[in-house]
Amino acid sequence: MKKVVLFIRYLGLFLLLVGIILNFKMFVFNEWPTYLFFAILLFGMLLIGISYLKLKKLT
Repeated sequence: MKKVVLFIRYLGLFLLLVGIILNFKMFVFNEWPTYLFFAILLFGMLLIGISYLKLKKLT
């Protein structure tokens, strides 16, 4: 079960980083705002939060 929690946490970190990079690129190059980047960012934060909640239930 700890492998699943680590996978969820790493997937969340990956999505969080992708969302930050895409948002930064959007602001720097003055592109059209898209809410998909914000959704990716929020989904990454949600996965990280879920992984910490799962870890507390295991111990």
